Parts: sequence; structure tokens; C-alpha cells
Amino acid sequence: MTIETKYNIGDEVWFIDGHNRPRRDRVASIHIMSDLSILYYLEVSLSREEDELFSTKEELIKYLIT
Repeated sequence: MTIETKYNIGDEVWFIDGHNRPRRDRVASIHIMSDLSILYYLEVSLSREEDELFSTKEELIKYLIT
């Protein structure tokens, strides 16, 4: 079975932090869960699911306003 991820270790991603601010970080590790969902651990020791991460700040903003 091949599982493809949207992001790779070392990729820079954007997300909304706990204070509702856009934040940038790098993917430190990737974990495939038993239900085949993908969980990304970021360098700041946070974890996010794939649909919470964006490649650019512009993509994140576009998602928020639609």
C-alpha cells in the first residue's frame, strides 16, 4: 500500500495558531494513523491534520475568506 502525503518533512507550511493568527512552521515528522489519516508534527511541537495546513499564506487567507 502506498500512502501519499501532501507535505514532506522539511516543507514550510502555514496554519492558524491557538490565538487565531496565521503562523508558519516546518514539518518535523509525519505519522499515519490507524484510520489512515495523516498527522503532521511541526518543529514547534504542534500537530496538525493535513486539511489544517496550507502551502502559502495566500492559500490560508483564501480558505478563511471563502
